Amino acid sequence: MTRYSMPLAAGSAASALLVIVGLAVVAMLLLLFWRGRQRVRRRPEPPRPGQPRGDSWDTPDSSDSPNPPDSPGPSDRR
Repeated sequence: MTRYSMPLAAGSAASALLVIVGLAVVAMLLLLFWRGRQRVRRRPEPPRPGQPRGDSWDTPDSSDSPNPPDSPGPSDRR
């Protein structure tokens, strides 16, 4: 052995501990990824854009006259 060389491997007990810690980290990352996907799946859909004139009470044909002849108006009520 030279002056600058030293063993790089861990002992058997430390090696087993590092393997267990590594597996726990991998398991935790997989669990967090799975939980994140479940959360995104449960998120409500974004609102869809409304259609043009979707909130209008008048149709383009009925906007010309205030009371079209085929619809009852305020004066037709009794």
